[in-house]
Amino acid sequence: MTGRRRKRPGSRMLLAVALVAGTLASMYAGARLAGFLLDFFRVESMPVRLVAKVLAVALALPAGYYLVERLFLRWSARKLPESPDTEK
Repeated sequence: MTGRRRKRPGSRMLLAVALVAGTLASMYAGARLAGFLLDFFRVESMPVRLVAKVLAVALALPAGYYLVERLFLRWSARKLPESPDTEK
């Protein structure tokens, strides 16, 4: 079977770390972007700011997850170099 795919070593752990980092980065980016836009439009009401930041983070989370997943799938689809142990 020459077309058989091998599992990359440590790929599950790498995916978990990438998803956690992507989640934290998207939460941070969503809150920062919302804060910037609220400051730009001079919104001073605390309840409005809080709701806007929650909505921005809620919208940024799926986008961050999607980007991490696409990048990880692109990385994992690359072919591994053949090692002498796998040849018959």
